[in-house]
Amino acid sequence: MKSLTVTVQQEHGLHCREAARVVKAAQSHESRITIHCKGCPEADACSILELLMLGAVQGTCLEIEAGGIDEDAAIQSMADIFEQGGGI
Repeated sequence: MKSLTVTVQQEHGLHCREAARVVKAAQSHESRITIHCKGCPEADACSILELLMLGAVQGTCLEIEAGGIDEDAAIQSMADIFEQGGGI
């Protein structure tokens, strides 16, 4: 299992458009990807509703975990979204 910690940088937090980008990337991998936010239940990265329910605002730290056959690629794609994707 691989993990990555990111901080939400965008002023409006993890909103619908950005959550949709995360879901699209997660669905392209076989690994199970979950996102954890302190004080919240974990969210399946393939579920836009679960991602939005995290309520991740600017400055929120998220831990992303991937486990499975392509976990390295899955973590890298999540890193790319959060680091290059408009500063989610």
